[in-house]
Amino acid sequence: MGAGKSFVARAVAEQLGTRALDLDAEVERIAGRSIPEIFDERGEGAFRRLEKEALAALPSDVGVVSLGGGTVVDEETRQTLLRDGIVVTLTADPSVLAERVGTGRGRPLLGDDPLDDLRRILALRAHAYAEAHAVIDTGKLGAHDIAAEIVAVRNLRPIVVPLGLRTYRVEVGRGVRHRVGLRAGEHSDGDAILVFDGGSERPWPKDAVRDLTLAGKPPIEVRLPGDEAHKNIGSVERIWDTALEAEVDRRAIIVGVGGGVIGDLSAFAASTLLRGVALGQIPTTLLAMVDSSVGGKTGFNRPRGKNLVGTFYQPKFVLCDVETLSTLPDAERVAGLAEVVKSAWLDCEASVALLERDADALMAGDAEATIRAVRMSVLLKSRIVHEDEQESGRRMLLNLGHTVGHGLEAASDYRGIRHGEGVALGMIAAMRVAQRLGRGRSEETERLTRLLDRLGLPTDLDARLNSRALGFIGSDKKRRGDKIHFVIPRLPGQTEIDLLGLDEVRSALAAS
Repeated sequence: MGAGKSFVARAVAEQLGTRALDLDAEVERIAGRSIPEIFDERGEGAFRRLEKEALAALPSDVGVVSLGGGTVVDEETRQTLLRDGIVVTLTADPSVLAERVGTGRGRPLLGDDPLDDLRRILALRAHAYAEAHAVIDTGKLGAHDIAAEIVAVRNLRPIVVPLGLRTYRVEVGRGVRHRVGLRAGEHSDGDAILVFDGGSERPWPKDAVRDLTLAGKPPIEVRLPGDEAHKNIGSVERIWDTALEAEVDRRAIIVGVGGGVIGDLSAFAASTLLRGVALGQIPTTLLAMVDSSVGGKTGFNRPRGKNLVGTFYQPKFVLCDVETLSTLPDAERVAGLAEVVKSAWLDCEASVALLERDADALMAGDAEATIRAVRMSVLLKSRIVHEDEQESGRRMLLNLGHTVGHGLEAASDYRGIRHGEGVALGMIAAMRVAQRLGRGRSEETERLTRLLDRLGLPTDLDARLNSRALGFIGSDKKRRGDKIHFVIPRLPGQTEIDLLGLDEVRSALAAS
C-alpha cells in the first residue's frame, strides 16, 4: 500500500493500449461493500476469498490489474499469477510509503502508527513480494517512468525461479548477454570475477568483459578448460586463488560464461569463496541453458563418478542468449537437445508435440524454435525447483535418463560421449526398464526413439552399453545402499520415481 499501484497500472495500460482494473475496486463492486466494511463484517479471510473470485472472473478486455497489497501472499494465487501473467512488485522505503498513506484512514491493516505497521507488513510479506518478474522501487521514479520499466519487463518476459528472498530471473532471447553489466551491478557492489572457457574464436567472454567494464566493474579474468576432464577440484582452486590474490571481499560476484562445466565450477566456487559470494550465469551451450545454469546445483567430478561433490547454490541471474550458440559445433548444439526432450517428456503432451513440430527447425538451429525450446525447459525446471529445491522428492524427476547416461560418460572417462548423448541413451534405457517392469509400453519407447533420432541424437543403446557403464550406476548420487531412486518414464507428463534394486536395474538393461 502506498506504492502507487493503481495510478501506475493505468499508465501501463495506456502505453499498452489496454484497460486497467483495480482489484480492490472490483472486490467492492462484487461485495457491494467498502473494503473496511468487508473486514469489519466478514473478516480478512472473506476478503481474500473475494479477491480470488474477482481474479478468476476478470473481463476479457483487461490487460493490467492493480492487485491489493496482500493478494500475492496466498501461495496458490501467487504461483498462478507468475505462471499466467507478468507480476511486478512496486515498493519503496517504509518512510516513503508512510508519508503517502498519511493517517492510514480507510486501510484496515494500519493502526495508530502506520510507519511501524508498514515495516511489519513488509517484513511479513517480503518472501512473497520477492517472487515477481521485477521488483521496482517507486521512491524516486515518476509513474510514467515506472510504467515504461514495466512494459519493458512485459516485453522481455523473464522466467521467474520463485524461491522467496532468493528468487531470480532467467532471461531468454537474442542479445540478452549484454545485460550482464546491469544485472551484476544490481546484485553486487564489489569486484566481478569472470570465469570462462574457449579460444579467440568465441567472442562471448570478450563481450562480457566489455559490458562489465562499461558498467564500472572491470572483471578479474579466470580462463579454464571447459571439458569434463577438467571438471575437478584443481579448476575450482584456480578460481578461488585468483579471486583471493586479487583481494576480493564478500561483495564480489562470480560470473560464469560458458557451458555446463564452467557453470558448475563457477557456481561451486561462488558458493564456497569467502563462505559465499554472488553468482551470475551466462550459459553459451544449449545444454547449459536448459539444464545446469538453472536450479542451483553445483559440483565437480571425482574418480568414482560425476558430480559427486557439490552444493546447492542459486544464482542471482541467468542470461540465455541464443546468439551464443552460433559458434557452437553442430554436434554440441544437437547434444543439448536431449535435455530439451527430457524436459518435454516430464512436462506434458503439448510440449512433446511442440518438439515434434519443431524438430527440423531445431536441427537447423532456428533461433525462434530454439527460444521456444529453452523457455519450455526453463519454465518446467523453475516449477520443479520451486517445489523441491534440494532434490528430496519431485526434483529427482529431472534425472530422467541421467542414471545410465552418467554411467556411459564415466565409462568413457568423459571423453567418448557427450553428456547430452548419454542422456538420450539413458532415456531409452529408462524406457527399457519401465517396459521390463511392466510399467511402460513399447509405443512410448518407439515415439521417444523417433524424436531423438529426428533431432540427430544417438539411439543405439545396445552398441554402447557395457559392464563398465553398468558398474558406474552404483556410484550415482541417488543410490541408497543397494538400491537407487530410478526415474521411470511413462506417458508424457506421467513420469514416476521408484526405489529399485541396483541388480534389478542392471538385469532389466542387460536383457535382450
